[in-house]
Amino acid sequence: MRFIAVLIFITAFAFTSCKQTGKSDTAQRDSVLSGNLVQNPNTLSNATTKLPEITFETTTHDFGKLTEGDKVEYDFRFTNTGEAPLIISEVKASCGCTTPDWPKSVIKAGESNAVKVVYNSKGHPGEFNKGIVVTANTYPNQTTLKITGVVFKK
Repeated sequence: MRFIAVLIFITAFAFTSCKQTGKSDTAQRDSVLSGNLVQNPNTLSNATTKLPEITFETTTHDFGKLTEGDKVEYDFRFTNTGEAPLIISEVKASCGCTTPDWPKSVIKAGESNAVKVVYNSKGHPGEFNKGIVVTANTYPNQTTLKITGVVFKK
């Protein structure tokens, strides 16, 4: 008898705790999202929409021969060759020895700027081949930059 009472209590609790709000999942999501989100080119339905385009002078750089402990840097110069403002949302390096820095402001059509990459060779002897992924409001939305070189021990 006690088992049946516990089972009834658990069942009643389960039905009362799963309360519907009357809004669909889409309606709830839409009420939370801002209308000022950066437009994702992957979801565009109109092919005539003007987009920014990031064009790098080069996407690879070879630092050559380095001595362990050297800190070297390179500016990957680019131009917004598209027809809309360019926003770089993130630049991520493949490891902690590489530190990227990028413009946080809007780059207008026709304007140029650079993604600065600093490589710290301390504790990293041997050949290196590192990737830096640039994410922006372009199509495709990611561009990979590469740095290479050889680090010799002191």
